[in-house]
Amino acid sequence: IDVDNRDEPGNPRSGGRYTARLSSFQDQDLGLHDFTQYDLEALRYFPFFNQRRVIVLRAKATLTETADGKEAPFYMLPTLGGADDVRGFENYRFRDRNMVAFNAEYRFEAFSGLDVALFADAGQVAPAVSDMTFRDMKTAVGIGFRVNTSKKVFYRVDVGFSREGTRIFMKFGNVF
Repeated sequence: IDVDNRDEPGNPRSGGRYTARLSSFQDQDLGLHDFTQYDLEALRYFPFFNQRRVIVLRAKATLTETADGKEAPFYMLPTLGGADDVRGFENYRFRDRNMVAFNAEYRFEAFSGLDVALFADAGQVAPAVSDMTFRDMKTAVGIGFRVNTSKKVFYRVDVGFSREGTRIFMKFGNVF
């Protein structure tokens, strides 16, 4: 399910996007790796001052469910950390059966073709949903730069700060 009412998907300034996906995996050889994953994501863009300033809120979760005696292979477990969620940590820094991430960004136009983003990220992985607590969230803050047109973000640089140090991510396209 994908509900998208963003004004411009390549460089949104208002609206939102809400997705839910169910994936079922069956091990065809050994029968050991049968599992189901639920992916949920909600994004909301709040514009002000003629849409030149935007607050973006995001919540994302991946939940993994297995039957007794079954497991998900480690390389298919959700990960946390990196350019797309908690930007103060290395890519794929944390991995477990369940993942939740929260992001908040304040984006503003520095000048035509360049937006600046101040962000705060938090997230956690855990073997069971009941093991997740706000107290154990990994957090990061940072600043980002978006090279763009009114329709698309072409390139971004994010500098994230966490307890594990500073991380710089350079990517083509928008983060969310």
